[in-house]
Amino acid sequence: MRPRWLVASGLGLGQMLAFGTTLYLLTVLGQPMSEDTGWPLPWIFGGMSAGSLAGAAVAPRAGRWIRSHGGKPALSLSSILFAAGLLTIAAAPHLAVYFAGWVVIGFAMPLGLYDAAFGALGRLYGLEARKAITMVTLWGGFASTSFWPLSGLLVTEVGWRWTCAIYAAVHLAIALPIYRWLLPDAEPAAGAGGGAGAKADAHGLSRAARTAVVVLAFLLMFEVLVANIISVHLVTILRERGLTLAAAVALGVFIGPSQVSARFGESLFGARIHPSVTMIVAVGAITAGVGLLPVLPTSAAPLALIAYGAGIGLVSVARGSLPLYLFGPLEAPAVSGRIGRPVQITAAFAPSIGALMLSQLGATTTLWLLAALSAVSVAAAVVLRRLAGRLEAETRFS
Repeated sequence: MRPRWLVASGLGLGQMLAFGTTLYLLTVLGQPMSEDTGWPLPWIFGGMSAGSLAGAAVAPRAGRWIRSHGGKPALSLSSILFAAGLLTIAAAPHLAVYFAGWVVIGFAMPLGLYDAAFGALGRLYGLEARKAITMVTLWGGFASTSFWPLSGLLVTEVGWRWTCAIYAAVHLAIALPIYRWLLPDAEPAAGAGGGAGAKADAHGLSRAARTAVVVLAFLLMFEVLVANIISVHLVTILRERGLTLAAAVALGVFIGPSQVSARFGESLFGARIHPSVTMIVAVGAITAGVGLLPVLPTSAAPLALIAYGAGIGLVSVARGSLPLYLFGPLEAPAVSGRIGRPVQITAAFAPSIGALMLSQLGATTTLWLLAALSAVSVAAAVVLRRLAGRLEAETRFS
C-alpha cells in the first residue's frame, strides 16, 4: 500500500490543477476572450454557469459510481473530460461551441473535484481519511494563488486559446497519471465498512440519516450561495463601502491565507474534534465575518475577512469528513453526489443573484441578508451535531 501522505498529496495536486484550470480560469482569461472574440463578457461567464448545471445533472450518478467502484475510475475519467472541454474551448469558433466545451467540463466536475476526491479517500481509508482530506484541501487552497499568475503569464505570451490547450495537456500529462498509477484501487463495495449511517431500512438510509442528508444539503446550499456571492462581488461591495479599487483588491488578499491557515490548524488539531463541531465553527466564522463587514470601520475590515476566510477553509474540510461520520465511508460518496445537484445549481445562479441583490438593495443590506442566510447554516450545523449523536447510537446498538 502506498503511503497515505503520498496518495493525499497526489490527489491534492490533482485538485489544484482541476480548480486552477476550470473554476478559476475565467478570472484571468474572461476579459481577453471577450476582447479577442467580441463575445459579451456576461455570456463568457455564462459558460461556466452552464457547466455547473451540467455537473448538477450527473452529480448523483457520479456519487453512486464512486460508491460502487471507488474514486480511481471517476477521477481518471475527469482528467480526460477536463482536457476535452478545454480543447473545445480553445478551438471554439463561436459561442455555441464555447458553451459545449463548458458542458463537457461540467460533466467532469462531480467526477474530478473535491467531492470525488473525498469520496475516493473515504473508500480507501474509512473514518481515518480525515487527515488525508485536510491535506487535499491544503493543496487545493493554492489553486488561485498558483494559477492566476500562471494564466496571466500564459495569456500574455501565447494568448487565451493556447493557454486552454496547455491546460488540457496538463490534465493528460500530470493529473491522469496521478489518478491511474498513484491512487490505489478501492476495495469492492460489498467489503466496505459502514459508519454512523450504515444502519438502513428497506428504503436505504435510516430516517435519521435521511434527515441529515436534507439538513446538510440546505446548509451547503446556503454557504455556497454566500461564498459565491462574496467571492464574485467582494470588490464591488468594498468599493460601495467607500474603498478605492486598489484598497478593495488588497483587502481581498486576506481571504486566501486565512483559508490555508485554518486548514493547516485543522490538520494539526482537528483529529480531536468531531467534524460536526468543525462545521459549526466554520459556518459560525463565516457568519461573523460577513456580519462584521457592514459594522466595522474599513480600517478593521481585515478582521472580518480573516474570519470569513478561515470559515471558508474549514467548510471544505468539514464537507469532506462529516459525511464519512454521518453516513459511513461506503454511503458517503452517494450522499455527496445527491447533495451535489442542488449545491451546484445554487453555485450556477449565485453570481446573478448577488448582482441583483446589490443593484436593488445596495452593499450594506446585501451583507446583512447574507449574514442572516449564513446564520441559518449555523442552526443547521447544530442540528447535524445532534443527529450525529443519534446516528452513532444507532450504530452502537444495531
